[in-house]
Amino acid sequence: MRDDLEKIRIAFEKVDKSNLPVTFRNFPRGACGDTCEVLAEILLELGHGTFQYVAGRRENGNSHAWLQRDSIIVDITADQFDEISEHVYVGPLNDWYRSFELQQEHEAGYSRLDARSKVELSGVHSRVRAELNA
Repeated sequence: MRDDLEKIRIAFEKVDKSNLPVTFRNFPRGACGDTCEVLAEILLELGHGTFQYVAGRRENGNSHAWLQRDSIIVDITADQFDEISEHVYVGPLNDWYRSFELQQEHEAGYSRLDARSKVELSGVHSRVRAELNA
């Protein structure tokens, strides 16, 4: 899965962001929530199964979202934080993720969202997949 995640991260970086929803304009900064929803769909298509969307907030107000299955974290946007240098994290739940007070957790993927969000995120999904296949 790590190889696929590395390729997906590069695809997100390469996509022309001028036509994407505003949350992706400064990827990975501020893009974690929507990225998780798209990433979950791509991982499912690639045969990696389903994940939970997990979002939390720190005492300092910083929030973050990632994918999780059991105690394994999948995150391609954690490097938006100064203390994280890895572009892709796949590994156990660690103290850094535990530093976030959980705010929400649900099945990941944009197919359960409202109609507008589905359209926007399916467009992002298509563009990322096009980069992956280029």
